[in-house]
Amino acid sequence: MAKHMLVVRNPKAGSFISQNQFLEAAGVIFQDESYSVYVYTTTGRGDAARVAREEGPRTDRIVAFGGDGTLSEVINGVMALPPEQRPELGYIPAGTTNDFASGVGLSRNIVRAAQTVLTGVPEPLDVGQFGEDRFFSYVASFGTFTKASYSAPQDVKNVLGYAAYLLAGIRSLADIRSYTLEVRADGKIYEDDFIFGAVSNAMSVGGVMKYNYEQVNLSDGLFEVLMIRTPRSLAGFQELLADISERNYAECPHLLYQKARQVLVKSEKPIAWTVDGEAGGETTEVLIRNCCRAVTILTPKEKEYA
Repeated sequence: MAKHMLVVRNPKAGSFISQNQFLEAAGVIFQDESYSVYVYTTTGRGDAARVAREEGPRTDRIVAFGGDGTLSEVINGVMALPPEQRPELGYIPAGTTNDFASGVGLSRNIVRAAQTVLTGVPEPLDVGQFGEDRFFSYVASFGTFTKASYSAPQDVKNVLGYAAYLLAGIRSLADIRSYTLEVRADGKIYEDDFIFGAVSNAMSVGGVMKYNYEQVNLSDGLFEVLMIRTPRSLAGFQELLADISERNYAECPHLLYQKARQVLVKSEKPIAWTVDGEAGGETTEVLIRNCCRAVTILTPKEKEYA
């Protein structure tokens, strides 16, 4: 008896070319007789989460075709279900950033990613809980670099280099907004001024902040917490950018870097958060929890790291 697979497609994700390639990917999936496949095309924000929540209990596998935001919505939908009712997840990345895909070694080639949906290895992964009822697949972030990280094409970042890219557009320290925060991470308390923060379970954030592969385990129940302290001079800011470029997070005096299961961020004024590259709202206090090995996603037998 064939299993059931639901493909949730975001028609606005990625480029015109990637949407055309969806037909090739669908062809690969439909040729497999072990699944009865239904393709659902989303109509707006929140639609992917709704259909994943409603169809999850009677579906063996849900596949997100789109960007990281589409996958994030699908994960939000299945996280509303009891653990025993959560189907396996597949992901065919068709967005512009695709941080999550890079972290799990998924191919940027849409057809190869579709093949992984059928032949991949089930891998349990952590999910972040942002506040009471919102979940994220790889990051919750705020501050100076957040908008820049998600707004420019990856090839531009690659050409400029990480430090040069982040420096572009910042002409003086007055251009940087600083936040006075209290950060509690697994019992440790930090009080300081910060210009950026990311609580992540990923190999990169916005294609700019990158970790070495030995630093991150996506299913260990721990976040990578990276906060950038407010630089006091342009020389300090340039030193900071050099450390980011070299991924020298643990030893840089301008950075707070720690692994943690739970993070509480409190601020004097509302902070605008970005959750999986989408607007996360403004708040003066948020608790971020790690839901260890909460979902299972199909990953390739031979990973293709970017």
